[in-house]
Amino acid sequence: RIIFLYYVILVLSLLTNVLVKRLRKLPIGRAWEAVREDEIACKALGMNVTNAKLSAFALGAMLGGVAGVFFAARQGFISPESFVFTESAIILAIVVLGGMGSQMGVVLAATLLVLIPEFGRNFAEYRMLLFGLAMVLIMVWRPGGLLAHREPTVRLNALGKTATIGGTAR
Repeated sequence: RIIFLYYVILVLSLLTNVLVKRLRKLPIGRAWEAVREDEIACKALGMNVTNAKLSAFALGAMLGGVAGVFFAARQGFISPESFVFTESAIILAIVVLGGMGSQMGVVLAATLLVLIPEFGRNFAEYRMLLFGLAMVLIMVWRPGGLLAHREPTVRLNALGKTATIGGTAR
């Protein structure tokens, strides 16, 4: 039952990745990217920044709710003690370390930040110190995140027509 649940979660996470990649090419996805890059310019162009942010928050809450359902199914019981500060800090560190707007960066950061403390199990009392030191070193080495290079989802070609990153004109 548990192994089947892992496969279901893997399939759903891959579907979520495809959904987000497709949403980025729609007008709302381009609005999210524009708001992320320069909110003031979006307001100056007449874009409703509040609606763009609310739609991003609603989509994130929906995906988080779906993930929470599977977490609850795996745990069998949920209480407030299940969520400690350390886990919240690690999740925030994963997102920051992965790089803003980089899905593969977040996957890479999650792998690193889950494995680094496991290698430090022999140093039980210094484990969090080693974790913090590794975080500081990585942020000094790559301040924008592990995969910080962001390509716009859509850009204009020389003729002024909209073209995707692959070069297919639309």
